[in-house]
Amino acid sequence: MVTVRPLAEEETAALAEGLARLPLLARYRRQAGGIEADLRAARARGEGLLVAEAQGRVAGLAWYLCSGTLGMGGYLRLLAVLGEAQGAGVGARLLAAWEAEVAKESRHAFLLVSDFNEGAQRFYERHGYVRCGALPALVLPEVAELLYWRRLR
Repeated sequence: MVTVRPLAEEETAALAEGLARLPLLARYRRQAGGIEADLRAARARGEGLLVAEAQGRVAGLAWYLCSGTLGMGGYLRLLAVLGEAQGAGVGARLLAAWEAEVAKESRHAFLLVSDFNEGAQRFYERHGYVRCGALPALVLPEVAELLYWRRLR
């Protein structure tokens, strides 16, 4: 069974270690220390940090803002599922929980997906997201970030 809840402060370091091992974050040259610092700073700013827990262990993260994107909606900064939990519905549970939080304040949900991350593109499209455009070299010079959108209500 997968449950979704806010990230506990004491889980931050271990979660950052797990995230740093993911191929996506490695491609963006993210290391555990930097990820941990970013998560702590996000908490201090009041950004949303939800974790999925499966079999008593943290299995994934949704890091988000509920409003502000294009003055219209929420933004999913990162949805990540740790290695062994991939393919078990953890991502879908995190996405649904994030959308529920955003829907309290906004009518629209936005996110970015790397152009090379075809699995993520298929995942979001299966969940009703529409690709709206591309932001070339936004983070890495060789990667376009694809903008996805969904109306929530």
